[in-house]
Parts: sequence; structure tokens; C-alpha cells
Amino acid sequence: MKKLASTLAALALVLAGSAAVAPQAPAATPAAPAAAEVIPLTITNDSGRAGPAYLYVLGERDGRLGYADAAGAFHPWPAVGGVPVDAPDASIPGPADGQSMTIQLPRLSGRVYFSYGTKLAFKIVDDGRLVQPAVQNPSDPNRDILFNWTEYTLDDGGLWINSTQVDFFSAPYQTGLRRSDGTVAGTGMLRPDGFGAVVSALEATPGWGGLVQRAADGSVLRVLSPGHAVGTGQLAPDVFAGYVDRVWAKYRSETLTVRPYAHEPGRAFFGRVTGDVMTFTDAAGAVVTTFNRPSSDSILGCHRDLAAPNDDVGAIARTLCAGFNRSTLLVNSQQPDAGADAFYQDAVTNHYAKHIHAQMADGKAYAFAFDDVGHHESLVHDANPAAAYIQLDPFSGAATPIGGGPGGTPALPPGTGPVHAANGMCMDVPWADPADGNPIQIVWCSGNAAQTWTRSGDTLSALGKCLDVAGGATADGTAVQLWTCNGTGAQRWSYDAGSRRLVNPPSGKCLTVAGGLPLRDGQRLELRTCSGAEEQRWTF
Repeated sequence: MKKLASTLAALALVLAGSAAVAPQAPAATPAAPAAAEVIPLTITNDSGRAGPAYLYVLGERDGRLGYADAAGAFHPWPAVGGVPVDAPDASIPGPADGQSMTIQLPRLSGRVYFSYGTKLAFKIVDDGRLVQPAVQNPSDPNRDILFNWTEYTLDDGGLWINSTQVDFFSAPYQTGLRRSDGTVAGTGMLRPDGFGAVVSALEATPGWGGLVQRAADGSVLRVLSPGHAVGTGQLAPDVFAGYVDRVWAKYRSETLTVRPYAHEPGRAFFGRVTGDVMTFTDAAGAVVTTFNRPSSDSILGCHRDLAAPNDDVGAIARTLCAGFNRSTLLVNSQQPDAGADAFYQDAVTNHYAKHIHAQMADGKAYAFAFDDVGHHESLVHDANPAAAYIQLDPFSGAATPIGGGPGGTPALPPGTGPVHAANGMCMDVPWADPADGNPIQIVWCSGNAAQTWTRSGDTLSALGKCLDVAGGATADGTAVQLWTCNGTGAQRWSYDAGSRRLVNPPSGKCLTVAGGLPLRDGQRLELRTCSGAEEQRWTF
């Protein structure tokens, strides 16, 4: 599996006070059939924020760094001198609040940035290396901009896409993909009011409140990761020292067993401490590597004393780093941990990672570079994806899951044709009239254009217009009508083939034949609380 957050973090370079990141595509995993050259990426803005949003698709392809436009065309950064200069404007105007838009996501290994209100400032240097935002630097021009990013790789092995908090925790979003069978896999959604809960929990934790960065008006911009905060003095440089002392003391007389390869569970390495050095041997007793007592910076950044090359040494270092951040090395001498129940229970722990994981709807996050140890990372993958999604979520209240439900709720299976009610009747636009507000009904099937619906992404359309919940309302009995397609939540639908329900995700309610059974010619459609009743069953 590809671990994008750790790959990008490991490639970060410090340049002129900012992080110049050169994303590199990990080795491809063979897949059949291969993923497309571009796939549609739908960005939905449910943030509740007024003002413009901006998107950037940045990354590496064939050894060149550059950006992609909305059509998916790749543009390498130009070569410049040794002094950073402003990069070409790579921004794509994003959707306004309540709107969606679709762009083409090309084969790259990189990031999709989004910002609110203001465009981001990027610079390039030398042969086209990109100087990325580094908000731990108070003078960084992006310090007071509200923004975030997702990471992805699209190549012959398919699409890997993840949310990340390795650098900071900021504007909430989800990311995901639609498989060729129509199911949707998503990750990154917060629990209701989860953004504020993370901020409040850290501000209430002694020594950790300094990670919160606020705008001039007092609003929260982000929470800086502790790996950066140690370097800037916002977190004590010895925050993990006491825990390291206890770990080193324990393994002077006990053995720490590390089995870092899930596909080779019988392969183990054995660690013991002598003096200030932990030495790992293999099953034959040969020395594999040694680790000095790690600094807090090394633990929180998973680097330096815990540097992780792409070999057995790196596999051990990754596991050690995860055990330190999760504070499980004192309670489990068999690493990595099988489950998350014991994570973050010690008083000395990565409180940033603890509270982020606690507020994730699926419990998964990329809160430090090797949060993928044990598969606790917020990443989804498919070898032949049909589409990708990024959803910009609200800062308070509850978010709507991508695809209408967590962890694989089916989206609309793509195609064109009739939509059948339980008795075989067809969903119909009365009199084939495409006027906005025309109420949708069921009638006996005739095969005409008024009964021919196109399923694309999460919309249903006929006669060039979309199936729409009147006024975007959520109350039982709200009429369902035809309306000009506008990308709002009122026109989003998901489908569960098992229950045969068509659900409007923002309301969580089902498309229903008004009046119930028996189903009759001319009955209109409405929203109702999902009950599994026959009048809520639909087939394509």
C-alpha cells in the first residue's frame, strides 16, 4: 500500500523558511485494468463559508514538478535561477458554498490544495522546485490564509487518496473515490462539532494550547502539528523525555519484539537497550540496526534519531515511531499493536494525534508521518476508480458523508435509462415539460425522453435538468421536482442496491412515492424518513 503522507513528509526540504516539497510517486502496484489517464474529481463545498474558494492540483509526473489545470493537462514549472520567484498562477476557481464542480484529476503524485477567500502564494526555484506553504514560519505569506490539502497518487496501480494532518489540522474536509461497481469509499469526516472539539481539547491540555493558530479576528486558522511546534518553541522540546526514559529502562531487562511486515508475520526483530543505545537483532542473532535514545523532535517528526530508510531498518524505525507517538511501548512489548484500544493512554503522549483520531467518524487519520503503521491512516485506494471526491465540510455541526454514508455507501451506478418504482412503473416528468418546478411522478412506462434518466456522479437528470428536492428542504413531505442543475445538495442522490433506496444525503431521507400503497399511475414523489417501505424501493 502507498503511504502518501509519509512519502511527502520524508521528501520535504527546508528552503527560505518554507517547505519545498518534491512529491515522488511510490513504486506502482500492478493492476488490471490500469487506471485511466484522468478521472473526474468532484469538489463539493458544504463549508458554510461565504466568499470564493480556490483549488490547486500540484505534483510530480515523469520526474517533472508542475501543476494541472481543470481539464487535467499537466504544466511543468519553468526553470528559474537560484532565488525563489513567484510561481505561475495555478489556481482553479472552486465552487461557492452549497455548490459542486467537477475537474479532471490527472496521473500525478502530489496534492490538491484548497483555500478560502484568498489565493495561496507559491514560489519556484532552480529547476522548477516548488516552495510550499510553511505556516510554522510566522513570516510565511500563507500564514493568515485558511487552507488545507489532500494527497493522492494516480498511476498504473490505481488511485491512492488520503486526508492528512501531518503538518497541521485545519479546514475540515473529506476525500474519497467511487469504484467501478458504483460503491463509494471515503475518509476524513469529523464527528459532529469535531473541529472545535479538537481545538478545545488541546487548549485544555497543559503545554499543548500553543499549537493553535488564530487569525486577527480570533477565529481558528489551524492547529500546528507538534512536529513543527517543537521546532518553533510552541511545544516543550523535552515533551517526550520522561516517556523515553521509562521505555529505555524497561527494555534494559526485557525484549521489544517488532514484527513490521503484515505480509510476513513470522519475521521478527528483537530490541534490547545497553547504555543509551537500543540494538535490534534478527532471528539468527545478527545485528540489524541500533537507535540512540530519541529526542522528542525525532519522535514527533519520525525522523533524525528515528530516520526510516526503505529497508528493514526503516520498517523497525516506523514501528518504533508509531509506538512512541501512541505511547504503547510500555504496555505492549509486541509491536505494532493489533488494535487501537491502548493508544494514547499514557499521560505523556501525542495529544494532537489523540484528539484528532478521537474526533474522526471512522477513527482514522494521518496525524503523524507513520500513522499508517497498523492501518490506522485515513487513506482509500482502488485499482480502477471511476471518480474521486473532495468535500469541504462545515466547521461546526454535522457533515454529510461522501456518497451518503460512511465507509462505502453506494453512490449512483452510472448509466442512462428508466428508474422503476417497486411495481414496475417509471419515474416520469409530467408532459415531458422541462420547466423548473415540474413535480416528478410515476406512470406506466413508455420509454420516452421524460422517463429516461442519466445517472452521473450523484445526480439524476432528464430533459437536461436535475432531480431536485424543492427548496433544499429536509422535512417529510417535501416535493421532489425537476430543476435546472446547480450542484447543490438538493440535487445529490445515493443508491443502496441492497435496500433499493434512493437517498438525498444532505437530508438523509428517501425518495418516496407520495400516498403510499397501492402504487398508482400519476402519484407524485416526495422526501420521507427512510423506513424500508415498498414505496421507497427503486431499480434501474
